[in-house]
Amino acid sequence: MKLYFTVGIMALLVTIELCTLWFAVGTLSSVRAFVNGEGIWSKAQKDAVYNLVIYSQSHSEKDYQAFRNLLKVPRGDNKTRLELQKPHPDLAVARQGFIEGLNNPADVNGMISLILRFHSISYLNKAITVWGLAEKNMEQLIAISDRMHQAIAANTASQARIDQMMASANALNAGFTKQEDEFSSTLGDGSRWLENIVLRLLLTLSLTIGTTSILITISVSRGIEKGVKAIINGATLVSSGALDTRVPVYSQDEIGQLAVSFNNMTETLAENLRAIRELNETKESLKREKERAEISEKSKQLFLAKMSHEIRTPMNGILGFARLLSETLTEREQQEYIHIIIKSGEDLLVILNDILDLSRMEAGKVTFESLPFNPADVVQTTMLMLKAKSHQKGIHVKCFLDEKLPRIVIGDSVRLSQVLLNLVSNAIKFTSEGEIVVSAVCRSETNESVLIDFGVRDTGIGIPIDKQDKIFESFEQAANDTARKFGGSGLGLSIVKQLVSLQNGEIFVTSTPGVGSDFHFRLSFVKYKEKDTKIAIINNAVELPGGHGIRILIAEDNMINQLLVTKVLKKQGFAIEVAENGLIALNKYATQDFDIILMDLQMPEMDGYDATKKIRALSGCKGSVPIIAMSAHTIKGEYEYCIEIGMNDFISKPFNPRELYEKIFSHVAKQTQIV
Repeated sequence: MKLYFTVGIMALLVTIELCTLWFAVGTLSSVRAFVNGEGIWSKAQKDAVYNLVIYSQSHSEKDYQAFRNLLKVPRGDNKTRLELQKPHPDLAVARQGFIEGLNNPADVNGMISLILRFHSISYLNKAITVWGLAEKNMEQLIAISDRMHQAIAANTASQARIDQMMASANALNAGFTKQEDEFSSTLGDGSRWLENIVLRLLLTLSLTIGTTSILITISVSRGIEKGVKAIINGATLVSSGALDTRVPVYSQDEIGQLAVSFNNMTETLAENLRAIRELNETKESLKREKERAEISEKSKQLFLAKMSHEIRTPMNGILGFARLLSETLTEREQQEYIHIIIKSGEDLLVILNDILDLSRMEAGKVTFESLPFNPADVVQTTMLMLKAKSHQKGIHVKCFLDEKLPRIVIGDSVRLSQVLLNLVSNAIKFTSEGEIVVSAVCRSETNESVLIDFGVRDTGIGIPIDKQDKIFESFEQAANDTARKFGGSGLGLSIVKQLVSLQNGEIFVTSTPGVGSDFHFRLSFVKYKEKDTKIAIINNAVELPGGHGIRILIAEDNMINQLLVTKVLKKQGFAIEVAENGLIALNKYATQDFDIILMDLQMPEMDGYDATKKIRALSGCKGSVPIIAMSAHTIKGEYEYCIEIGMNDFISKPFNPRELYEKIFSHVAKQTQIV
């Protein structure tokens, strides 16, 4: 408050001083303008008399008109003087008069204000009086010039008579000089008088500001000093360990608030000291807990890595042989069944990846593909996959597909299938009789995208209203006895909610207990252009070359994977040699030549890492053979480590045969160019 008061007083005094200075500068500038105007008036008057003298001798009308034109300057100024002496002057007329008097337009308003404000001041009043007398003499000069002009024009006067008139004009000219000097002198006295007053006023204001500042500073300093000394003394006591010290509060200003804060701080310090002592007592316990947590985290990572390998290895065999089987089947129904097996395996693989990579799921870093697919096919495939399960319960599953539904869109069909599978499975689980309707409706579309509403409606047990907001949470079900009666962990709808939300979609449910439930989710997909379709067809139509002449060493300990990789590669024409572990692979490579090595990472006797390091240590071309890692290990950093120890590429199990072919041809071609 003291600071605000001080600043306010100082700001007021400084403002008064600045306003005074501004007023003084403006007034003096107007006086200067008047002096300058008097010079213009005087020059015009002298030039006019000079032209009149010439006219009296030349009798030329041109000289007379020059005389009259020069008189416009003093006559314009006189117009302003006469207008401003009226009780209610017209300022526009006054400005026009000064402008006709050749005064600077920027100075006109100040000159008018000076006359209106200070016309009663003796100096300005006297100057205006002198100005008026000069204008009277100007009228006499004009009268003489008019008589001279008439006499010359009528040729009725002798030159002597004209010279006599000119002598009268010269006498008036001499009087003008005295009046002009008196006008300038009066304005000079007035300006000096004004300067004296302004200087005294500014000096007074400066002294007032300085004195006020000193007094306020002394007052504030004494208050601050008293409070600060008390706080310093208190701080000294606290530093010596006296945490019960409290300092007196002398005021409610900032220093007083600082004293209150100091007292609060000492109380907090005392409490913190007690807390620190308690924390020190549990420090060792926390350290041991941290060590146990670190060991547990390492165990979890090892468990995840092991489970990833053990689950993906049989999945590699299932998907690999299913794809091989699909190429040998000719009956449509069998092809449909094997297609469902492959699709289920691929969907299961995606789910396994999310479950096994816990860190990615917890961080919400689930990735989504952007590939072309037919949304109607995904819906129908989902129904086929659950057809047996629904028939077993005697439930009829219907499908409704909007006619406006696009044939092909860009998006993640696996994630869409995963969501639909969860919802339809849920509907079958909680429906004892009736029907389930799966629908896909085109809600809206633009030139670039389409919004599709997918729905799953059932005639099951329904969900209570108070539980409908919680069913999308992990491990939540509609009622406590639901898990006992129907089974399940309560994770399905939670996964659905996350997958829909991560794709910027919406999901909602309406349900009536005993009547059924209606789940709907909306997802936006990019439209698939015709030109994109053509490009995809061309790319898929490219035929890979045969593998004849290319020798491949396969290091793999799993018998099923050995058989799968062998069949896939022999089908393309490659020459194959199999080694059951890294040591055997190293011995075979030492005695035979191979164009490329497919190296499993987890093998007995010698794993793929050590085998790769030993091969890279060989001299000559032997040490530069391309090596592709084939592993069910997909934990973060695995690919980077394989490249770091010298492998050329990495392919995860289950693998795509075409991807494997492309990698083999690519690395063999590079190696051939190097050699």
